[in-house]
Amino acid sequence: MSTYAELELRCKRRLGRRGMTITTEFLDEMIAAQEELEQLPTLPKWMKSLTAWETTPANDIILTNLPPADFIRVYDDQALVYLDEGGVEQRAIRLDTRNQLVSKRNVGVAGEIFWYLDELTATPSIEIVPAQTRDVEFRLSYYAQDTVLTGINTNNWCAKDPNQILGLAGEQIAVWLRDDRALKYYQGVFQKARGQMIRRIEADEWGDMDLVMGDPD
Repeated sequence: MSTYAELELRCKRRLGRRGMTITTEFLDEMIAAQEELEQLPTLPKWMKSLTAWETTPANDIILTNLPPADFIRVYDDQALVYLDEGGVEQRAIRLDTRNQLVSKRNVGVAGEIFWYLDELTATPSIEIVPAQTRDVEFRLSYYAQDTVLTGINTNNWCAKDPNQILGLAGEQIAVWLRDDRALKYYQGVFQKARGQMIRRIEADEWGDMDLVMGDPD
């Protein structure tokens, strides 16, 4: 567990005398590193978040308040669930394209809800088909943006993945200082931390699978 202040001190010590003057620059690079990390294809599982149940009125096809303001992207294709008429949680079926959405709207499949995430608009929106004849409660699992650093606060990147954000920020500071040794060091810090995170995710996803060897009888 690390705080922002501890990471700043680590960076300054690593860079020696020149590091003592990089307070503002360190904050700038840490903010930029967080923005970059949160757009990478693989995100840490601690970023997964779950919304409260959101009620969509009957006949509405755009889900109000979903995705939320801190939305990065959906957790997986099974991210959207809803409560059926009996109050039982059901999985909505994700569609990949708007053409699929139009096709389902025209066919009108009873008893199932399909959804499409429109990410081409300024604010992403979730559209469903078919339109429901009753109010429906929906909930979304998604990756959430972390609190933005200010220099006097800390966040989960600092506390839970300090070497990823420090390594990425340190690379840019080393480039700015033209310090090749520091650049190599921080590249190694980032790559090691990134690799460890990816291996943890792979272990979680594949560790409980049963392996079947040979062809079926």
